[in-house]
Amino acid sequence: MKIAIPLDYNKRISDHFGHSQYFLVAEFVDNQVKNKNIFDAPDHQFGSYPMWLISQNIDVLICKGIGHKAVEILNNKGVKVITGVESADPDEALDKFVKGEVTSTGAFCEGGSSCH
Repeated sequence: MKIAIPLDYNKRISDHFGHSQYFLVAEFVDNQVKNKNIFDAPDHQFGSYPMWLISQNIDVLICKGIGHKAVEILNNKGVKVITGVESADPDEALDKFVKGEVTSTGAFCEGGSSCH
């Protein structure tokens, strides 16, 4: 399973998916991290972040805030989106996900930067 987390300049979980500077991509086998890499986010254009994640064969996106259109694009390609994560620490979020302690709030941003 491949899990992605959008990161800000400080490599903390970004408050908004569309403002991410990096993506942490972790591959899990038997609930253990096999690989973990941080990638620069692609140039931001409509749909570029979801399409990049799809090209990386991501199974799950863990994030704080995200627009409903990005969720729709990801869901249509089979990517599960978990929104409303409270932690700023990506390693903590991954650990909680593996333990089954991360649930999605289902909350979406309406666009712009005022959702948080």
